[in-house]
Amino acid sequence: MIGEIRNSLYKKIALFWGVMLIVLYGIENSFLLNRIGNTVFTYGIKPSYFIVLAFLIQYKIPKIHLVGKATYKSTVYAWAFNCGIIYMSINILGGVIQGFGKSPYNQTLTGIITNVFVIGTALIGRESIRAYITSSFMRKRNQWALVSIVILMTLTNIRLTRFMGIGNIKDFTIFCAEALLPELCNNILATYLVLYGGKGASIIYLGIIEGATWLSPILPAMNWLGKGVVGMMVPVFCLIYVTNAYMKMSKEIKVHKEKQERLWQWVPEAVGSILLIWFTAGVFAVYPSVIATGSMEPMIKPGDVILIEKVKDMKDIEALSVDDVIQFKRDDILITHRIIEVLREEGVPSYRTKGDNNSAIDGQVVRAEDVKGILTRVIPKIGWPTLIFKSSNPDVIDKVEF
Repeated sequence: MIGEIRNSLYKKIALFWGVMLIVLYGIENSFLLNRIGNTVFTYGIKPSYFIVLAFLIQYKIPKIHLVGKATYKSTVYAWAFNCGIIYMSINILGGVIQGFGKSPYNQTLTGIITNVFVIGTALIGRESIRAYITSSFMRKRNQWALVSIVILMTLTNIRLTRFMGIGNIKDFTIFCAEALLPELCNNILATYLVLYGGKGASIIYLGIIEGATWLSPILPAMNWLGKGVVGMMVPVFCLIYVTNAYMKMSKEIKVHKEKQERLWQWVPEAVGSILLIWFTAGVFAVYPSVIATGSMEPMIKPGDVILIEKVKDMKDIEALSVDDVIQFKRDDILITHRIIEVLREEGVPSYRTKGDNNSAIDGQVVRAEDVKGILTRVIPKIGWPTLIFKSSNPDVIDKVEF
């Protein structure tokens, strides 16, 4: 009976901290921010708010024990550190591939100290709240509680203006890939780290990510697709590793004769999977494309995969010549045909094209801005699984001229 009363008290206190987080979010995204002033709120009120909350949770309210075993805390901290380093390293890899840009944040000594203060107080305050709510509601591994915690921590960390700026399906897709889903995945991992090791684990993981973002003078200039892949895949792989390793360590699943998996053995799998997704999605300078028709037979047959080297600028466009096989876009369809004539209008090139197996020249001239890339290699047959799905949409094939 006493235990039930104490659990009820903890849950009420936890709900109070959740409400306080929502109240702060409401102030930050309402007309009150204009009256208070963005500078006063960001550098004064918000840090003070989190400092007070963290102080109260740490020293003034009934303490609640960790859900995970305290003896494993240092190990979970090490996992959190490794996951943060992996996230940062793959971000840097993305910058190597897609380029770097100058940080938009103040990099003076005063700016760095200010950034550390603002981000540090928010991180400690938010993770103190996450830890208290998680420890109160997740003692029996309640999945609905987990979902609620993740949604709360995700939505309160994305400015309302980001949601209001969505005007069409493209904006929604970019928003989900670049902001919402990465934030969601990071919060799932952070919540499990708290579950196993307390707030210190999530502070270590998120602190490395935030620190690299706010304190580095240069940042990876990845497009929204690259950001989305890193932001979703790295936390997911880390979550799989952490949960499996914790269950093995705590004997929740049996370990037979195999040794506990080492993180360095798992990292290449994560990196390789992310690179494969990037390659397939067209992040690199060369991307794959599956051929659905026989317009370029015998050189390219249906079901073959071709590798296309992207054209990056007008210099690449100017280098195209007769007999080059190019991929171009027409009415949202990608077509791969051979250049048979180069035309010029006011110095700007355009191209007449024809499929090797077609009886007629393509009816429309290909404009320079429609050219996606030039064929570099043909890989036979491996695109047949994709071709099966494409065959269910005959309109795509019907638009290709013969």
